[in-house]
Amino acid sequence: MLNPNSRSLYTSALTPPPGMIFDEAIATTFSMDPALLLEAPVYLALMVADGQADPDPLSVLEAIRRYSKRMTVYVQKGRIQVPQIAKPTPLFGLLEEMVVEVTAPGGGVFHPKIWAIRFISPDQSSSMYRLVVLTRNMTTDQSWDLSLQLEGTIAGQKSNLNEPLAYFFKALPDLSSGMTKSERNEQSIRFADELHRVQWELPDGFDELTFYLPGTKGFDWEPPMANRMAVISPFCSDETLRALAKKSKAADALISRPESLSALKKDTIDLFTQCLHLDDAAETEDGEEGDVTEQQLATGLHAKVYLFETRNSDFTHVVMGSANATNAALRASKNIEILVGLRGKKSKVGGIDELLGADGLGEYLIDFDATKKIETNSVRQEAEESVEKARSLISDTALSVDCNLGSKDGLWDLVLIGKIPSLKGIVSAYAWPITILSTFAVDILDNDNHSMINLGEFSASSVTGLIAFELKPKHPGVTARFVLNLPVTGIPDERNSAILQTVISNQDGFIRYLMLLLGDDSESGLDPGNGSGFTKWLAQLAAGEDIPLLEELTRAYSRHPQRLEEISKLVRDLSQGKPNTIIPDDFLNLWNIFETAIGGRDA
Repeated sequence: MLNPNSRSLYTSALTPPPGMIFDEAIATTFSMDPALLLEAPVYLALMVADGQADPDPLSVLEAIRRYSKRMTVYVQKGRIQVPQIAKPTPLFGLLEEMVVEVTAPGGGVFHPKIWAIRFISPDQSSSMYRLVVLTRNMTTDQSWDLSLQLEGTIAGQKSNLNEPLAYFFKALPDLSSGMTKSERNEQSIRFADELHRVQWELPDGFDELTFYLPGTKGFDWEPPMANRMAVISPFCSDETLRALAKKSKAADALISRPESLSALKKDTIDLFTQCLHLDDAAETEDGEEGDVTEQQLATGLHAKVYLFETRNSDFTHVVMGSANATNAALRASKNIEILVGLRGKKSKVGGIDELLGADGLGEYLIDFDATKKIETNSVRQEAEESVEKARSLISDTALSVDCNLGSKDGLWDLVLIGKIPSLKGIVSAYAWPITILSTFAVDILDNDNHSMINLGEFSASSVTGLIAFELKPKHPGVTARFVLNLPVTGIPDERNSAILQTVISNQDGFIRYLMLLLGDDSESGLDPGNGSGFTKWLAQLAAGEDIPLLEELTRAYSRHPQRLEEISKLVRDLSQGKPNTIIPDDFLNLWNIFETAIGGRDA
């Protein structure tokens, strides 16, 4: 239980169980890095786990095309991060429909971190769900985190224990801060219905599972009366910790960040037998200073876990999820959170002593020294508060993007529509589409008409509603950068075609992408060693072998006719807006035969 040496990659949860393939998924997160979101469809289609450090751009494009319509991510509005990559990509524009920005009513934040993933058998005769409850966001943050993975099959009858889960997923569309496509709303309702009927397999040693939605009537979390208790939470408040301590005869341990512990009152600290934090020296595997390697341990703390020992310490309750030990999360319940509880016999799953022992977190923890108060920089703190208020103001403003023909052929003019509010304490504010470099950002404060700000003229492939903002106060060390997924009017019809053409730039690229369309991902799955599907074709192309197009088109015509429709669309898209120099003449001659055959079959 809570073994720090058991680690997994964020995307590994998407790997299908044996005999199953990925169908669709819904994820929720407080903050999100678009670059990390791109990894999810790429992982599914390109087997990132095989060690490819630089996936083929064509394969990336096809992965997004195949999976983006089946994955939806709900994220707190104003908390999409500006991608930390050297060169932006027009592929970010394809994420617009996947990302739904949401807000929590009552002044809180949308804070749950959970994945619900649906897998099906290749013949679609059976399906199952995987639920991944996380304590981390969809970012590249390297903090210590915790995840719980559950799997189950769909039964005919609804289960009472899944009622909070069904309620949560059904409510997601109502939290949206803007218009979302009906397909996304229908997906949420469908997931809610099926998750209500899932029979979960419990982790070894545990015999009871419970879901909680703190602050939601009927689904709230009430800590059990316990003999012993331990709390792991990076952020804490005095009132919440005191309320938790009252539920236990002994509050054995509080594990948090040094700055959070330093901000607590002495009376609160004294309630706990031990107050601990991660040892800064535990940054590398061997605990010694040196170069950071791939084996580097996570630094900082982001896990949220509540452990209780009940019935004379015979049973262990583990409650984990998104909720910190703060008033907003657990007492005032302003935030939208999700928790999952597991109960098992202590003799089978361990308890607090095991958590704090050598086989648990013990070797990575040190006692908090209350005499070493962390000095707060009031000037910096004021600057941070200014940028967060400014972030909220811009996020709450009704903004949109208007796209029109530019002054030069092939360019499109993007205009930010909406009055930028007064941003107290902010000395500079910039905006730019995330598909281009930030060097092209425009000042949104130094503008005569604050309700219409020209962002510039861009190629069709760079047109997007994902607009990045940068806010800076007077303090030189404080900056807020974030992205809003704004509604766009006038997106050129050729936008997606232009994105396609930036990746498929020559005849070789066309043939390789064609092979991806003809490949059968239901056969190849995620096994890089079986040599089938588009993986096989990429290997053949890399080796310089000839590709039997006629044979593959004929097979697709008889087995997967829908793939020929995709090829037909590809031919149209690549022919749009420019002379046809990408598609080989030999292929066009061959393709005309198949288009005639398709037309005859449909007649």
